[in-house]
Amino acid sequence: MLKIIPSIEAIKFHYNNVSIILDKIIDEKIGSGLLENSTRKFLKRYKNIIIKGKPYLLLKVHQKFENNITDQDFKNLKICFRDRGYESQFQKKHGKEFLEKIAIDTCIYCNRNYTLQLVEDRARAELDHWFPKETYPILALSFYNLIPSCHSCNHIKLDNAPEGGWDYALQNINHPYLEDKASTFSFSYFYTSFNHSKTMIKVKNEKAKKSIEFNKIDKIYETHSNRELKDLLELRYKYSQNYLDILLNKTFSREFSMSKEEAYRMVFGIETKEEDYHKRPFSKFKKDIIDELLRNK
Repeated sequence: MLKIIPSIEAIKFHYNNVSIILDKIIDEKIGSGLLENSTRKFLKRYKNIIIKGKPYLLLKVHQKFENNITDQDFKNLKICFRDRGYESQFQKKHGKEFLEKIAIDTCIYCNRNYTLQLVEDRARAELDHWFPKETYPILALSFYNLIPSCHSCNHIKLDNAPEGGWDYALQNINHPYLEDKASTFSFSYFYTSFNHSKTMIKVKNEKAKKSIEFNKIDKIYETHSNRELKDLLELRYKYSQNYLDILLNKTFSREFSMSKEEAYRMVFGIETKEEDYHKRPFSKFKKDIIDELLRNK
């Protein structure tokens, strides 16, 4: 999983557009007669938090709201937020531009696929709701609950919950907007021959392990990284032990006057800085493997 560092411009764009949608829900222009007065008063009171509150604050608002809502009103809330507010209003009108503003090009979870999906004759943003909008409908429009993802990762969890449930998920698995340097992972490999090699993932603690397992990153890379891994291993084991070093640090960097980042981009089509991994598929995977291959001389 990659981390997201949002810009002020992206947050402002989101707030301005979602504020209008939320006002329509509160004023009953969306879902007229569906919500009780007490629900509309709650939404008006906590409007700013619902739109741009950080993950822990969003969870508290949801829990506070959940204790005071009827089953029927909760059902109607889904219609207002999930169906009409998010899918009909935000996603159709602002989703693609939101993705451009947030400037995340590949899936935050797997870093394999791009985050734009073709739908009929247009491109739309693929956004995962970290707190599922089916269970947490008032968070369906929340900035810090919208995660740029690919179609596959967006549908992996569906209604599944991590160990301990979603109310404890922030403690148990990584959230893309919350930095946790202790809960990181790196890609590695096991190698005996070109036909007997596999991707491995090294984790630093239990939270990182649970994050990998819940988002099925280990399964995804076991299945789909074989060709990329084999290509890198061949550069290391088919040629001289120093071939990668010569290629990256002597040939391109010296003869072509390239920076390290430019050389990696030219040779492997990846970014080397953590904050730029999202710009090109497989960047973290290939960077981790290459670094290990360079160390194993």
